[in-house]
Amino acid sequence: MRSLPLLAVLLALGSSHAAPPRPPQKDALRTLLAELIAADTSNPPGNETAAARVAARWLSEAGIDSELIEPSPGRGNLLVRLKGTGKGKPILVLAHLDTVPAVRSEWATDPWKLTEKDGLLYGRGVQDNKGMAAASILALRRLKQDGGQRSRDILLYLGADEEVGSGQGLDWMMAHRPELKEAEFALNEGGLTELSPDRKQVRFVALQAAERVSRNVTLKATGPGGHSSAPPVDAGPLVRVAAAVARVGALTFPAHLTPAARLHIQGRAPLTPGELGDALRRIAAAPDAPPEDAVATVARLEPALGAVLRTTCVPTVFHAGTRSNVIPATAEATVNCRLLPDADAKAVRERIVAAVNDKDIQVEMDVSAPDSPMSPVGDNVMFRAVKAAAAKVWPNAPVIPRQSTGTTESATLRRAGIHAYGIDLFALTPDDARTAHAPNERVPVAALQPGAEFVYLTLKHLTR
Repeated sequence: MRSLPLLAVLLALGSSHAAPPRPPQKDALRTLLAELIAADTSNPPGNETAAARVAARWLSEAGIDSELIEPSPGRGNLLVRLKGTGKGKPILVLAHLDTVPAVRSEWATDPWKLTEKDGLLYGRGVQDNKGMAAASILALRRLKQDGGQRSRDILLYLGADEEVGSGQGLDWMMAHRPELKEAEFALNEGGLTELSPDRKQVRFVALQAAERVSRNVTLKATGPGGHSSAPPVDAGPLVRVAAAVARVGALTFPAHLTPAARLHIQGRAPLTPGELGDALRRIAAAPDAPPEDAVATVARLEPALGAVLRTTCVPTVFHAGTRSNVIPATAEATVNCRLLPDADAKAVRERIVAAVNDKDIQVEMDVSAPDSPMSPVGDNVMFRAVKAAAAKVWPNAPVIPRQSTGTTESATLRRAGIHAYGIDLFALTPDDARTAHAPNERVPVAALQPGAEFVYLTLKHLTR
């Protein structure tokens, strides 16, 4: 790792060549998003510096300084400070520039080219998380242009390495750039703005205030191995681990509503029609003992929502064997668990060990407490700002708290004492939302301008 003084490279504001004319405000998000997606930042290996330089250029054109910080070559983090009066503590806005990889043959379009088809925009990172990055850049440009006095500084952090652990990104930055810890509130990914399947109505705006915790479990077995022509009497490591994976894959943990999940269900229940709405209303009526059949209905009809109602464990990786005629001497599987914030990790491991039911299989798991605090919910600065912005962009769409299924960097910020919240600037149908991390990641074309306005208005309210 290069020494810190060499990491902070202050980007030049000007250029010997005139900047190309920028598109009208209504087209700016699409133009910037296309440039960010064209920078392939698949992680691994990352190469976030390519996208960070795009962001820096757009900011520079508006007279906004930015600092490129590389913990290692190519792993660029961009840090911006838009000054306010200092009356309040800073607001931190963050988005990550890396994406999960994409396999071109699995996509109907080029993953690294923003492509419109049937009213939808396709591209790797369009949801996760370059849309948030682009909208945040444009919001700062507009706020700078607005002039006037802002009550708070805005720290914009466009980060590296979110998808693979933050060692080159937020974790590193929190250790080396203490100004990030000055923030009182943070605005991040992780929320949900749900669009009805017919794309005619935004049903609700969910502000993420809590999240589940990712823990990997390793199942490992060893044995003598041998030639496949002479199979042993006793099952070998591959067979034993495969059987254990099947048993763990069928394991179901009891339903439990955390405070954030309870508020979310109570907020959504009256807004949701049909069988799903009936199930949500039954759960809302008995939050301390949610009916298992109602929870199962939610999981069947909307798996992402069902997942936040319990701890889940899903087998994801299997390693065994080297050749088709060799019985492997070792076999190993990874099970990814997502623990509720108040889960007992030791009890989760005990349930997994019982499901494995094989004393010769090692079960390795971090059983420390999840340590994933919840941000305050209710009548605070962030909720007021989001409600005011949502009321203008999506009239009549209520704002409710949310506990997200996945893990975001907000948990790191909350542990540092920053009240972090997640939004989804794009109104998505459940089918749209499921394409994040999947082939053919997409957002509706019609969602772009409202999304840009939502981020801008939220920051404007936060810094009044």
